Amino acid sequence: MTARTVIITADDLGLWPEVNDAVMAGYDAGIITSASLRVGARASDAARNSAAMRPGLGVGLHLVLCEGQATMPRKHISDLVDSGGNLPGQPMEAAWLFRRGGGLRKQLKTEIRGQIEKFLASGLFMTHISGHHHLHLHPTVLSILKELANDYPISALRKPCGAMWSWTRRRRGWDRRLEAKAMRTMLGWGRLRAGVFKGPERVEPLSVERPVTEHGAAARLSRIRPGVTELVCHPGSLLGRYDGVGEASLVTSTAVRSALVEADLELASYREVAEGI
Repeated sequence: MTARTVIITADDLGLWPEVNDAVMAGYDAGIITSASLRVGARASDAARNSAAMRPGLGVGLHLVLCEGQATMPRKHISDLVDSGGNLPGQPMEAAWLFRRGGGLRKQLKTEIRGQIEKFLASGLFMTHISGHHHLHLHPTVLSILKELANDYPISALRKPCGAMWSWTRRRRGWDRRLEAKAMRTMLGWGRLRAGVFKGPERVEPLSVERPVTEHGAAARLSRIRPGVTELVCHPGSLLGRYDGVGEASLVTSTAVRSALVEADLELASYREVAEGI
């Protein structure tokens, strides 16, 4: 790898057809190198089929432990889901729940194992694991992933920091801000303990602007530091917290592609980082 390497990852692959289309277009345009797949999402089967036709696209598991439907039947994880099989609705709710030990931890491990096995059943190579709202770094979840690494090919893990914690800062009220600070501390501690897994030194958003602009993304690329940096985006997302339409344009932009070349950045995927290529 060169002195400055970037992984450009699209999260939430499989969530909607619009996301799938935007991610594949970004890869075909030579910008996106990696994607994180939500195996339980409505468009995940189509996403797997599209990814299989693009062997150069690194695909990892986007572990969903809140704000989504569980993969395993409710009878196996009844303490983890509601009557409809839904996981906790908020990341902080999930974080406090996961602190319980005993049977809850066993059920959490069952769900995590289920998501990994569903990913591997697709035939795709699992390049990495990331987490919805970064809950893969929760101490309980991280300890489970370390155990499961003995059974499954888990070699690389996203280790976010800095701007990637921004969602915890949008809390209103002193009690919510206190909860958010505790959440950042908990996940930050998890990041420090994730050293057993390989991963990029830095994880940042592709663009912090709203709406996103080609100029802003190009400026960010010009400031990439030596080492391996992951830039995360959500092209095609219908969630209000992202500019899904704007990011879909960014990852197919000739101006952004030119900025990558002008900055002399090497594009890579998690697989290449994990294998030390």
